[in-house]
Amino acid sequence: MYIRIPLGTQLYDPKAGGWRDLGMLDVMQIFGRAGRPQFDKSGEGIIITTHDKLAYYLRLLTSQLPIESQFISSLKDNLNAEVALGTVANVKEACAWLGYTYLFIRMKMNPLAYGIGWDEVIADPSLSLKQRALVTDAACALDKAKMMRFDEKSGNFYCTELGRIASHFYIHYSSVETYNEKLRRHMNDSEVIDMVAHSSEFENIVVREEEQSELEMLARTCPLEVKGGPSNKHGKVSILIQLYISRGSIESFSLVSDAAYISASLARIMRALFEICLRRGWCEMSSFMLEYCKAVDRQIWPHQHPLRQFDKDVSPEILRKLEERGADLDRLQEMQDKDIGALIRYAPGGRLVKQYVGYFPSVQLSASVSPITRTVLKVDLLITPDFVWKDRFHGAAERWWILVEPKHEDNGD
Repeated sequence: MYIRIPLGTQLYDPKAGGWRDLGMLDVMQIFGRAGRPQFDKSGEGIIITTHDKLAYYLRLLTSQLPIESQFISSLKDNLNAEVALGTVANVKEACAWLGYTYLFIRMKMNPLAYGIGWDEVIADPSLSLKQRALVTDAACALDKAKMMRFDEKSGNFYCTELGRIASHFYIHYSSVETYNEKLRRHMNDSEVIDMVAHSSEFENIVVREEEQSELEMLARTCPLEVKGGPSNKHGKVSILIQLYISRGSIESFSLVSDAAYISASLARIMRALFEICLRRGWCEMSSFMLEYCKAVDRQIWPHQHPLRQFDKDVSPEILRKLEERGADLDRLQEMQDKDIGALIRYAPGGRLVKQYVGYFPSVQLSASVSPITRTVLKVDLLITPDFVWKDRFHGAAERWWILVEPKHEDNGD
């Protein structure tokens, strides 16, 4: 006989901003481990919880309390994903898609739980009108957020680049609304971090009184301005984002959990913002956001020396001296080993630095441009690699972005 015993029914959920009860699906899955027929004939599940939760879990386990759908809260995001994928192209197809969901099944079985009165059920037993209303409201909201185009007369959906990016990077609809409002052609570092901190992915992060002293201390170590301060929810997220990039340490358990939750979403949000800038044709801002994508991936600030990526091989003392003397990669590539050794006042380190500088992806470009029409140019590029390939650092392939912009770019939005 196999036995499974969940010890306690509360767990810390950064998304909820605190402790929450273990869901019934989780409990059933844990108990299911005790009754796998391929291993034994029987199993036993024991749940240990507080007395006030006992009746709740008994009702769930005996199916007296049904599990309701939470799909409405994410209907816009899921509809956008279907439109971006091409499986839903109009209201009729969207209604058919919604009809297959657990939400629609529960709506028909328990309409009152979803705000549907008995008069509506009597007038429309199949709930087709409610179904269409949900789809239409979601489509109108997505159209307003520029995530798709909704033709109300024909009922057709047309996916936009913004909607496709949101779908590919799992960006919430409300976050896209925030980026539409805050994202501009020219932004500084603190404005970008503050915009990311306002993402709806982090809306459940809460500020706790017992964290204030540590947050204030951490805020003083942040290289960028913390808009709103540590007592503000968005300020707390901004501090934890900067701390993640800086590889800082945290003592409080709740802050550690919140930081882990934020870091799990940070890379894809930065990549999505880069793609948005790229699709809008903002060359300078695209390059700026790409720097922050790499900063999050490598946990190195753009203003820090790139050799910090090799901090396991190059000593902190050498890295500090290179930053103090402003020796960037271009300058180091032109210098000899002995010159680098003299620069950092450590002769053996010159050869080591020169070796690792050679690993940085670098290419020689030569381009020829010829006009095709008044609005189309043909650009021929000759790309010659100029670095030492090492599988440990470069893997199987290196990806490159080639940005082409006019010499005198119009800075207007």
